[in-house]
Formats: sequence, C-alpha cells, structure tokens
Amino acid sequence: MSNIYIKAILLTLLSMVFTLQSSNAQSCRGFEKKCQSAPKYFEASSLSRSITMRKARKTIINQTFYGNREYFISVCGKRNLGKIHFRLIADDESQSVLYDNAIENFMPTQLFVIQNTMKVKIEITAPHYFDDMNSACAGVQVYYNRSGN
Repeated sequence: MSNIYIKAILLTLLSMVFTLQSSNAQSCRGFEKKCQSAPKYFEASSLSRSITMRKARKTIINQTFYGNREYFISVCGKRNLGKIHFRLIADDESQSVLYDNAIENFMPTQLFVIQNTMKVKIEITAPHYFDDMNSACAGVQVYYNRSGN
C-alpha cells in the first residue's frame, strides 16, 4: 500500500513540474502581426514569422529574392529587446552586406527593389537586450510586389 502511495506522490510532483515549465515557456506565435504592415499593393510572403530572441544570438533567415520585384521588410520586438538590428547579406561567396538598418538608427522597415534574382540572408539581432537569463518575442514581416513599380 505504501508503494502505491509513493508512486502517486511522485506522479503528482512530476506533473506539477511539467505544468510549471510549460506555463513559463514563452509562446511568440503570431507576434509578427504586430510589425508594421506594407502598403496595400504588397502581398505578404510566407517567410513572415515570429522568433524568440536571446542576448548575443543571431537569427538568420535564408530567402530568395526574385528579380524585378519590390520588397518591404518590417521587424519588431517586445519593448525590452530595444531596437531590432537587421541586415541583408548576399548569400554568395562575397557575403557582402546589402543593407544594414544600424546606419538609419535601427529603422524597423525597409523598402527596396531587386533587379536580379539572388539568395539573401536576413540577419536579426537585438543589440540592446541586456537580459542574460530570458528570451523575448520578435517578428519579421516580408512583403513583395510583383510589378516592381
């Protein structure tokens, strides 16, 4: 009888631990919808997503940008992250930086035109996030206009 009692207590304790862990886990689902939207003539890309950011960690999203299209990128994050830093980097041998929002005081949006199809890495960081122990939600929206006009 005492063996059954001990098992019941252990199962109760284990379920409490898992419940506490899942309640502390942060869900960032749908956070990208808080980012600034593109003008009406743009279409949303399937690349748009929510991400969890930690101090000193980069998030890299690989994307193919198609030629003769206009693109709009918008990033946002929870207030404690500070301003989100994003760069567009050519995904080729040169790895050249095509755009860096740090030169524009971490502006959260950028509109640009791609002449020729190319692979690009979108690199996202939170340089003003000082919390070593926790993470926070951020989002990135990518829109495109087929006409490029």
